[in-house]
Amino acid sequence: MGKLKFNLFAILVSLFFSCKDTNTLETKKSLSKISTSETSLKKTTKTYLSAWSDNDTVLLKMITSNKLVRNVNGEILSANQSELFESMQFWHRAMPDFKMVDKEINIIGNRTYVNWIGTGTNTGMFGDIPPTGKIAHTVGMSILTFDDEAHIVHESVVFDNLGLLKEWGYSISSPIME
Repeated sequence: MGKLKFNLFAILVSLFFSCKDTNTLETKKSLSKISTSETSLKKTTKTYLSAWSDNDTVLLKMITSNKLVRNVNGEILSANQSELFESMQFWHRAMPDFKMVDKEINIIGNRTYVNWIGTGTNTGMFGDIPPTGKIAHTVGMSILTFDDEAHIVHESVVFDNLGLLKEWGYSISSPIME
């Protein structure tokens, strides 16, 4: 009778731990998958900033969707990769040494939220604005949205364009009031 109770106890303990191990294993696999996904999105985000810094359209093409939409300060400036490349070229014409560095990257689902700082010397035309030769910094934030293949499909950007122009030496005049 004592041996029967012991065997029954051993079976119950074994069942308890085997069920617990299965749940733990599934949880570990799930967490590992999330961690791998987050690592991939963070790496792609850093690669995106690096491509902007290096004016590298080939690298951008590898990590973005052809139908990428880029919204800058509330306005859609790029509706595909070609327009994204043109936008990048615009910034590098104005500041050939333009660099972007991430300050913080947070990941939620299929999005990364990145605070960054951009720096460059204005030695080229900024649209119709002539170069000043001055160095400027701007802070900004990008929200990058990824598809299932970890390609960037959407970017929402906000940055301090006015602060950038002020550092280049431009100022705002008071409006003429009549």
